[in-house]
Formats: sequence, C-alpha cells, structure tokens
Amino acid sequence: MLRLISLLLLVLFSTSLPAGAQTAPGENPNAPELFMPNPDQDRTWWQRLGPGNGPVRKNSHLPDVHKDVPGFANARYCLSCHEGQDKNLHYARTSVKCKTCHISRPLAGIQNPAATMFAEHRAEKVCARCHKGATAAMGSYVIHEPSPFAAETRTDFPALFYAAWAMVILAGTVFLVFAPYVVLWAVKEVRMAFAHKHSVQDEANDDLVSVERFSMTERMFHTLLALCFMTLSVTGLSWMFIETSFGQVLVSAFGDYKTAIGIHRIVGLVLMLLFVVHIIYVLQHVDWTKPERLNGPDSLVWRMSDFRAFWHHLKWLMGRADHPAFDRWAWWQKFDYWAVWWGTMIVGITGIIMYDPVVAAEYLDGWILNVARWVHKIEALLAMAHIFVVHFFIESYRPRAFPLSDHVFHGAANVEHMRLEHPEWIQRLEDGDQIKHMAVQQPPKAVQVIYFAFGIAMVGLGAFLLIGALLFMGGLS
Repeated sequence: MLRLISLLLLVLFSTSLPAGAQTAPGENPNAPELFMPNPDQDRTWWQRLGPGNGPVRKNSHLPDVHKDVPGFANARYCLSCHEGQDKNLHYARTSVKCKTCHISRPLAGIQNPAATMFAEHRAEKVCARCHKGATAAMGSYVIHEPSPFAAETRTDFPALFYAAWAMVILAGTVFLVFAPYVVLWAVKEVRMAFAHKHSVQDEANDDLVSVERFSMTERMFHTLLALCFMTLSVTGLSWMFIETSFGQVLVSAFGDYKTAIGIHRIVGLVLMLLFVVHIIYVLQHVDWTKPERLNGPDSLVWRMSDFRAFWHHLKWLMGRADHPAFDRWAWWQKFDYWAVWWGTMIVGITGIIMYDPVVAAEYLDGWILNVARWVHKIEALLAMAHIFVVHFFIESYRPRAFPLSDHVFHGAANVEHMRLEHPEWIQRLEDGDQIKHMAVQQPPKAVQVIYFAFGIAMVGLGAFLLIGALLFMGGLS
C-alpha cells in the first residue's frame, strides 16, 4: 500500500542522466553565485502565480550565453550541464533536440532579444514551427519544467507548486483513510471465512430470492463508465510509461502512442458526455415536490448517519461492535459515487485544456498547460489506485464478494446476501411490502456467464495495470 502512495508521489525522484553524460570537473552549472534576483518587479498577481518569479542566470542576457562558462565546448553534450532534461516531454517523446528551439549560434541567453526563446517572439519563432497557429500566450509554456515539489518551485512557479501539492494531499488523505481500512477489513473477513461465520456459497445460491438493486439505466451507466475508465487507464498509462517496456506493451495494443493518445482524447470526451447525461438523468429523477427525499435512505447524498456508520463499521473491524446495519447504500458506496463526480470534473477540465494546446493558448496562458498536466496526471493515478485496490477489494477480492459482485451488471442481488450487507434496506422493503414488487429472476446462465466474464476481465486488467505501474514506477514521466 505504501508503494501505491509512492506511485502518486513519484514526480521528481526518477530523473537520471543518459549514458555518457558527465559534468565537467569542478563545474556546477547550478551554483548559486551564477544567479541573481529576478529584475522584473512589474508583474501582476496573475503573472506572479506563473513561472519566472525566481532567480535568473546572470549571463541570461548575453548574446553568447556560454561565453564565460568554464569548460564549455560546442561539441559538448547538452545534458552534461542541464541535468534532468531527459524526462522533458519534447526531448523524450519527439524528435525535438536542443538545437531545434535554441537555433542561434552562438547560443543567446533567454533574456537577450537575439535569442529565439526570447519571450516576445518565442511563440512565433519556436512554438509555431511545430504547433501551427500558436499565439504569443503559448510562449509562456515551460518546456524545461521544474519539479513541482522542489522548494525553489514555490518561488519560481507558485501555481505549479501549490496545485501539485494540493493534489498529492488529496491523494494522500484518501489513502490515509482507505489503506488501513482495507487491511483491517481483509483480515476481519478472512478470519470470519475460516471460522465459518457465514457461508459464501449459501449466499450465492441461485435458488434464493433476488431483488432488483440497480435499474437497467443505472447498470448501463456503470458499464459504460467501466469501459471508458479502463480504456482511459490503458491509454493514459501507455503515455506515462512510454519510455518503458510496460508502456510499449500497452501501446502495442493500439499500434503506436499517437493512436493511443488519440483514442484517449476521444474516450475522454465520451466520458464527459456520459457525465453530462448522468447529471441530466439525476435532475430529472429527483422528486422536487418532496426535496426531503434527498436525505432519505434511498438517496446517495451524504448524511450524518453515514459518518456514524463509518465509525461503527471501523469498530466492527476491530472487534469492538456488531456489524452495522446499513441501508441501501453503505458509506463507502456513497464515497465512490461522489469521487467519480470530483474526479471526472478534475480530469475532464484539465483534459479539455490539454486536448489542443494551440486552441487552449488562445484563451489561457501557456503555463496553465504545465499545471493542468500535473493535476490531470496525479488525479488519474489517484483514481486508478483507488479503483484497482479499494473498489476492487470491496466488490471482488474480499470473501463476502469473491469472486465478483456481478449484480451491478445484471441487477439481481441475492436477498440473503443483501440481508447480511444491507439489512436495513431489506427490512424496510419487507416492512413496506415492497420486496415482492422488486423481486426479480436471475438472468439465464449464459447471460450470467457473459456478465461474469466482463467483470472478471475488468478486475484482471486492473490488477495487471496496477502491478505493471508498480514494477516500472521508475520510468514514470
């Protein structure tokens, strides 16, 4: 579990020099004495959130930036001084080399008007060469992006620093709660299974009565969400790990990484459309004449009772209370539902920003793309880690659910199993004489096999992606 958290935090700690890259003896290209405070004091509050607030190199205004650099030679390998840039997206994933952007000879400092990378004409002379139609705002995109977690980034690029740390804190908080919770739960149910406290086989008996837990529309939403999420996971990880054999294996399913990213973008738009349709569906099915039902037992809206149920369930896991009597939805099911809302909005908004950088730069500063990429990546890793570990454990790995809670696909939940998991819901249906109206038949065996195979395939694919990401985390870009 700690490795899962480290995967989310892995953003800087995997940089390395390529073979043959060496720093000249006695030379430190990042020595403090080579820098001076940023002379630009006329920056707006918005500009101060972006890059370029920290110290600048003293020689960055020179027409020959390497004139006074000890041991410099034109034939020298760029990364011998500018370490860590092997993970730069332009360097690692395209044919772009240093000289592609830094065209002038000798190389002029970035603060010198003769430099192609000079701020006032950077977009026109550099960005537009590959990104047709690039506007001036795109020139503020930080190609040599600093680590968002480095202390100096807090001064030089505050928006990147605080946005990345906010996402890591969010991810860490989620796993701070769920990591020990899942471990306690696993131990508890394994002990119960060995002690024969309940019979999983009896609960799964097809001859027992079943009740409709999910409507056809709800099952369709879940299935489409699962398909979109797994496709986005495979294509997204193939891009993050493209420099590793794991990434290459994932990419091979699509032909090349450009096709994989194309599919990623299209499916991302489909997911956003599905999210909008779901919002419309929810608004249409709310009984606005009785808004108090939003706090009712069939609602997914959080109530104070859910916090008490969390504490009661935790006490049960530690052997200090009886199993809590959940109604239709347990607290973790409500959490999963609303986590999809916030996750979809975060990855959706940042994904749209990155969908076409040129179009985005017509309305936003280019450095917003740097921030969006990190927020998108960390939230995506959080979502995958939570689904592949926590959600799959609850719905597949634990003894009471093993090998799969497939009623989310066909809708027919075993009443006796629900009596163990959600006793208040079943009791409420029986007291109100509703259970006979909600009784359904299990689908034919052939249909059950199809649903089961689909669910197991999703769980298996998730496990494969999780293991691969952990094994190759050193190659995460």
